[in-house]
Amino acid sequence: MNLKINILISIILSITISFTGTSQTTDTTTFSLSKAVAIAMNQNQEILMARNNLRIAENNAGILNSGYLPQLTGSAGGNYSNNNTSVTYASGDKVTQDGAVSTSYNGSLGINYRLFDGMNRYYNHKILKADYTYAELQSRAVIENVLILLSRSYYDVARLTSKIENIRRTLAISNTRYGYIKDKYDYGQSTELDLLNSEVDRNNDSVNLINTQRELRIAQNNMNVLLGQQPNINFPVDTLVVFNHVTQLDSLYNEAISNNASYLMSLQNKEISVLSLKQSKSGYLPTLDLNGSYAMSTTDNDVGYLLHSNNKGFSTGLSLSWNIFDSGKTRTRELNAQISNENADFLAEQSRIELNRQFNNAYTNYHDLFFIMQVEKRNMNTNQLNFDRSVEQFRLGQISSLDFRNAQLELQNAIDRYNTAKYNAKVAELELLKLAGLFLEVM
Repeated sequence: MNLKINILISIILSITISFTGTSQTTDTTTFSLSKAVAIAMNQNQEILMARNNLRIAENNAGILNSGYLPQLTGSAGGNYSNNNTSVTYASGDKVTQDGAVSTSYNGSLGINYRLFDGMNRYYNHKILKADYTYAELQSRAVIENVLILLSRSYYDVARLTSKIENIRRTLAISNTRYGYIKDKYDYGQSTELDLLNSEVDRNNDSVNLINTQRELRIAQNNMNVLLGQQPNINFPVDTLVVFNHVTQLDSLYNEAISNNASYLMSLQNKEISVLSLKQSKSGYLPTLDLNGSYAMSTTDNDVGYLLHSNNKGFSTGLSLSWNIFDSGKTRTRELNAQISNENADFLAEQSRIELNRQFNNAYTNYHDLFFIMQVEKRNMNTNQLNFDRSVEQFRLGQISSLDFRNAQLELQNAIDRYNTAKYNAKVAELELLKLAGLFLEVM
């Protein structure tokens, strides 16, 4: 029996010694958040599609799609005919031939270049470049959204991992406590009720461990989806949390105005609408085209006035076209572009107001959760001291087994609350940095 109580005290002391490092795994074999981010960047389907969409926008903004390059066309043809022919000339001569063959061949190479199109091509190219910038911001927003979901999932796995470690320590104490009380019961120094209570407590801890392990497997499967890999791949995560300690509210908000992807997208959309308005006025101006060609043709006839011809050479020309009135289509496009430009202004202002709301809510959330974490840490330390005293009192028989169990559960719950508050505060910090446009820098 003395051996059992010594084992119980040893387990409790090991908890006390390792308490300051509770749920802070730093083993190099653990799966860190940075590793998870690296895998998601290469495997997550949403991120891969966002990159492909960016490549499409880059292709659209290239010189090959700008309209500034000339058009070069080639053509060739040939004709053959075999006819029974009767020809009467002006002189009165008459020629009749069966199976008269007529052949002709032609080929040409032409170039067309629009010298001026009312600035339509100029503004269209600028719009395509602006679309590429918009696609860059959109791609960054997708990556940030995926990685913030991944961070939440990762820290949920870390929280459950820490909880399992905590339950296992509690279960180890419950097993030793049950053996200790059973020995006392065998020697007539404890009641059957105490023995049954300790057995129930041990069973409850075992069930709690099984339930939490199931939750962990589900959380790992959810995380694997965000990593872009198959479920049922288990890995030990790093439960260490390092905070950036965000304190400068004003400077952080300025960063949000300068770097927030969603807000910058609204400003870029406004710029695109301005360019579209300018482009809509291009229909009021004329177009000037330059064209040139090199052509050759050959014709052979067995019968007829023209028996053989061969032509080849260059030709060039300019053409000016001015649609003086197009039934009001250009004016309609201009009026609609003006309205779209006003809507873009409204959306940009709405985005700024929404960013301000989200930023203030996120900062309040982070500030409060960080404070709660500190409070829970103090509560955990207090419960640790209370548990240490309960161990000594239980050893001396000054408190009952139920009182010891209460102290044990209070410490377990305090550790769980602290870990939960810690991970919640970290996620709140990352969400705040995401709004400030600094999320990818800290990842």
